[in-house]
Amino acid sequence: MCNQFTTERTRKLFHLISFGLAAGLLLAVPGEVARPAAADVWSFAAERGTVSVLWVRGPSKLGEAAGGRRGVVPPGASTDTHAFPVWVWRPPGPDSSSIPVIYLLHGYPGSALGGPTRQIAAMLNRRLQEGYPPAVVAFPDGNGVHHSDTEWANSYNGSDLVMSRVVDADIPAVEGAHRRPAALRVIAGFSMGGYGAMNIAMQNPGVFGSVVTISGYFVVNDLSDMFGDIKSVLRRNDPSAHPWWARGMNVILEEDAHDPLSLVRGQAAWMARLLRRVGVPAVLSIMPGTHNWTYALRAFQNALTYLDKDWRRAAAAGH
Repeated sequence: MCNQFTTERTRKLFHLISFGLAAGLLLAVPGEVARPAAADVWSFAAERGTVSVLWVRGPSKLGEAAGGRRGVVPPGASTDTHAFPVWVWRPPGPDSSSIPVIYLLHGYPGSALGGPTRQIAAMLNRRLQEGYPPAVVAFPDGNGVHHSDTEWANSYNGSDLVMSRVVDADIPAVEGAHRRPAALRVIAGFSMGGYGAMNIAMQNPGVFGSVVTISGYFVVNDLSDMFGDIKSVLRRNDPSAHPWWARGMNVILEEDAHDPLSLVRGQAAWMARLLRRVGVPAVLSIMPGTHNWTYALRAFQNALTYLDKDWRRAAAAGH
């Protein structure tokens, strides 16, 4: 991005702004978050957001991981102490609890730094310039230490606590002192991230007001033994087994019209039917495309149109 600044005066101004933003981040994030390196924080021009990379460790204690929620891990489980990146795009200006936050989960294989972050930033910058309401977008990392395919879940033995990392570590790191109400917190995901978004939202009621799945699936696909073939754990992590857990949330299900994966094909429409049977209204969108980030970013932008309406309602209600 620095090649845009052609004069020495502008370079100096850019470095001063970057230093100030970095200092602000260091004051705002919790102690569990590693200090961003100098190259991890930079600024865009006017009408553009700011990007940072936070390094976040998961829960350091079993009690923090359990949190009294449905996803409680068994006694004696090990903990997740490995630090993982979270890529964050913020609109210009001071942060506020009235600005929505979207947690966007990648698929498998993937990482917080290996996805289409530049395309996401460009899309969000365009939306700012077009006058859309601002929102923070965080791109967490769903990898584990002991499992190659974590499904964004907590493992049955506690050796990887990815779900708890998102809820109990990533959210505090991204939101800091400006914690959002559920109505202004969204979890979204593509492919495995779509499954993870629905599973995390269902197992943590009251944390997320909206869930967006893009070419996701809603059945267990445990290729790395995250769930230990334990019936109770498998059922808890099967969104299709308890669609009523989504009550109280806005649900947007998106799928490409030509998905080559049998695991994904037709899942959005099927899950929409399950949700509607138990009284959960779900927005279903099938658009041309295939299973890639090109389609996923179009679908994400489409979902933002729906979310804007929900955020305006929440603002009018005083949330």
